Amino acid sequence: MTKKINENKSNLTNSLVDILLIQNIKDIKIYEPKLDIYSDHVIISTATSNTQMNSALTKIIKHIKSLGLEALSEGINSSWILLQSNGISLHIFTEEARDYYSIEDLYFDSNLVNQYG
Repeated sequence: MTKKINENKSNLTNSLVDILLIQNIKDIKIYEPKLDIYSDHVIISTATSNTQMNSALTKIIKHIKSLGLEALSEGINSSWILLQSNGISLHIFTEEARDYYSIEDLYFDSNLVNQYG
């Protein structure tokens, strides 16, 4: 059963990354944190504008809900959007915010699963 759950999370992670790529979100990194009790996968990405961030978030929430899952998000119209769903944390930053917060430093001991752009 655990394998099936992990496959479902990987499929959801991959579908979220596909949406980010279609929306031209850049510098996408996927981590598997070792000690994060809330997330099995963490996706960190960069958008060029708030409009791009909000558009990507809208499409992602619509996709998650179409799968019958819940999504919690915060940060609309800010420089950092956080979404959590089904053991996945998704961060979309502006370039300036990503540089400022250096969130990748929190995952220095995590497995970098994949990266795009």
